[in-house]
Amino acid sequence: MRSVVLATYQGEEFITAQLDSIVCQLDPDDEVVVSDDASTDSTVSIIASRNDPRIRLIRNSTRVGYVRNFERAIASATGQFIFFSDQDDVWLPNKVTTLSAALASHACVATDAVVVDRDLKQVHPSFFRLRSADDFSALAVFFKPCFIGATIACTRSYLDRLLPFPAGVPHDFWITLNASWDASLTVIREPLIYYRRHSSAVSVSATGRRRSYGTIALERARILGAMIVRRLVPGGS
Repeated sequence: MRSVVLATYQGEEFITAQLDSIVCQLDPDDEVVVSDDASTDSTVSIIASRNDPRIRLIRNSTRVGYVRNFERAIASATGQFIFFSDQDDVWLPNKVTTLSAALASHACVATDAVVVDRDLKQVHPSFFRLRSADDFSALAVFFKPCFIGATIACTRSYLDRLLPFPAGVPHDFWITLNASWDASLTVIREPLIYYRRHSSAVSVSATGRRRSYGTIALERARILGAMIVRRLVPGGS
């Protein structure tokens, strides 16, 4: 059984197209766990109106942020394979079968993506090439993260080892750095989603805005500290 964990917030504009691209690839016993982070637009009503038993909606009474929102979705997921999804992308038709095959022998998988604008017009054919990413070693991932969270899938048993996500660190960075360090990550260079970049995206990377060097340095310090604590300190969390 597969679980798609999908975090939403003010996602009314794109959520229908995203769900359409996902559910057509799922089996009857798969599920989509949507955790909504206290949206005030019509996101929740759009999701509820689909009347698909595979879609389960949970709602936050107050905002918790996208990383904790994903944690809530994961906590409610029941599948042995966990696929991450953002609210504003579009999955390409062979994504689920390709990642499911990879997860049969690897604990974590990530793929390339086609970068598009809000109208799905291509901006760049490969996010990896846009990031000049060709080395996926732990050291390379640490200094230059190159994976989009919406391309990632993990086995439930491996993902549970990485929870809870450390504060102040994007979940996709945490997952892929650990998986690369553990030699548990396989990378599929084929683009399997349309990665929508637009000004109203929740994550900074999806807006295309540049972050300050100070922000980046602080994030690296946090993730390095979290890895040391989790891996070297008995009972560290």
